[in-house]
This record gives sequence, C-alpha cells and structure tokens, in this order.
Amino acid sequence: MGSRRLNVVSYLGSQPLFKDMSAPELARIAAASTVRRLSRGEELFHAGQSCEGLYLVIDGMIKLYAKAPSGHEKVIEVIGAGGCVSESLMFSEGAHSVNASVLFDVQLLVVPKDVLVHEIEHNAGLAMRMLTGLSRRMNGLVKDIEAVTLHSGVKRVVDYLLHSPVVGEAHNTEQDVTVSLPASKGTIASLLSVTPEHFSRILHDLQANGLISVERRHIHILDAQRLASYA
Repeated sequence: MGSRRLNVVSYLGSQPLFKDMSAPELARIAAASTVRRLSRGEELFHAGQSCEGLYLVIDGMIKLYAKAPSGHEKVIEVIGAGGCVSESLMFSEGAHSVNASVLFDVQLLVVPKDVLVHEIEHNAGLAMRMLTGLSRRMNGLVKDIEAVTLHSGVKRVVDYLLHSPVVGEAHNTEQDVTVSLPASKGTIASLLSVTPEHFSRILHDLQANGLISVERRHIHILDAQRLASYA
C-alpha cells in the first residue's frame, strides 16, 4: 500500500458514487471518514456484527464469505480497488449477514453510517446511485445462483474466464489474452462453487484440449471462440 497521505476529499470526488456532489458535501463526508489499513488475513467484520459504515476499497482486496459451523467457507464475492462494501446496510438497521476478511493488504476509507444516511436523505442523486449499485450487485448474485443450480462446474469456470474484463473484444477473435486470477485458486474455486481439486482438474482438461495454458495464477486463453463452445 502506498505511504502517501490520502486526500480524502479528492478521493471521494473521484468515485462514481459521490460524483456531482458539491465541495461542501464532500468536505463534510471527508471530515467524518477515516482511513483504515488491514493486513492479509485480518477480519474486517463478522456475520451478526453491527454495521459501522460504508467501506470504500482504496487498494488491496477483500473477500466476503459465509462460514458453516463445521468451518467450511463459501466465498460470495471478491472486492478490489474501487469497490465498496455494506451498501445495503445503509438502508436498514440489520447486521452484517456475511464475514469479510482481507485477501491482500488493504487500505479502506470508512464512511460512518449516520453521516452517509444523512447525505442520502438530502441528496436524491446519491440515493439513486447507491440503489443502482445495489441493483447491479443483486442481479449479479441472481446470475451466480442460476449458474450454480443450472450450469456445470466446467461452464462456470469457462464463463468466469471469458467474462473477465481483460478478455473484452477478444471473445470473438482468435487473439490470445491472459487472465490473471485476482486471488488464490482455492478462493476462486470457492467463488465458483467447485472444490479446489475440481477447479484444478477443469483447468488441466482445458489445457489438455489446447484451449488455455496455465502459469501459476496467469491463465492464457489461446482461443476464446473454441473455449466458449467447449462448455
């Protein structure tokens, strides 16, 4: 993480959620917010814990996960720089329903809930942007449920690779592209609801069929069109 002091007002103004807010509004939020740094493996919050505010990820990476009494974990979402956590709890009095821990050393801007709720009550644009973000995230979770219940593990892995932003327009070309997994293979496997062993077997089979090559966390897509039709 960078050692330079963060200009909180400028940072807030650069984030889509706070765009079009006036300088006094940004200054008011910034004055109440705090920068927090956590190291890999540290917990940000636990399920059942009350929500202190909105977490904006400046850099680093966080995973949201559920944990069974047996200790088994299911990764729900991986959130990197530019993302935010706990938006839904700005509109309710509920507690966190999942856990959050640090995958890579993270720097966060924590906006207190009462401060943000006050701004939401007086700024329709901010409220609509938050609701738009929540809608987008909910649609993503619905698609995840659909994929787990209706699609095979192979298709989930293939779709994950092809929907990576780096693939982009190469999806319909024969251009080689490289997808760098944002976290460990075990974390990505949990995110896709397959076991680490199954995930490794799928990658091995895709590689054996000449569709990808694997170099640690870097997966080279050799033919996006063939890969799309494989699953």
